[in-house]
Amino acid sequence: MTSKKQIDSVKFPETVYIISDKKYLDSVFKCENNKFISELEEIPNRNSNAYKITITSKNGQNKITKLLDTPPRMSHINYCNELYTVVGFPCGGPCYSRVFIFTDKNRPNEQYSYSQKIENNQNIIAYIKDEVFEKLIIHNFLNSKELIVDISDSNMWNYGQMDSILVKKNNLILYYECDNKKNKIKTIDLKTIL
Repeated sequence: MTSKKQIDSVKFPETVYIISDKKYLDSVFKCENNKFISELEEIPNRNSNAYKITITSKNGQNKITKLLDTPPRMSHINYCNELYTVVGFPCGGPCYSRVFIFTDKNRPNEQYSYSQKIENNQNIIAYIKDEVFEKLIIHNFLNSKELIVDISDSNMWNYGQMDSILVKKNNLILYYECDNKKNKIKTIDLKTIL
């Protein structure tokens, strides 16, 4: 058995913690994909427009810089792809919101609450509007068309969050837990928003 004295005498190199802290900070404030590098920077002592995001193309031809009106000390990059970078933040209780900053510099940012990415399609997301957790809205970024899906049988404590969402051919497949604790798979035809 290890004594407290033995544990206290163990020396851990400080650089291990510095490196892991740096990796963690890089992971929440920097994102890279095949074409772009996104960097989020907090602007100290500001209550609004507290973050600056810079999206730079790897070929050096395009650079987008925008101020984001997201909460100070609470925002970070969730993920990025060739179409957009997503910055998320909590907004109270189970609420969270995500801002989509597009790599097309002429396209304005879009913000959605309780948004979920589709595992195999960056052009489509799902989100909840006005905390109506019985209705999942499917949004196509390419044409701004939307489809509402009834998920009133889902577990209410999931706040509209699916276990998994993916696209197969022209169908959206939802995997989620129902109120009766059973798992469900729901298939939705996407033709109306494609």
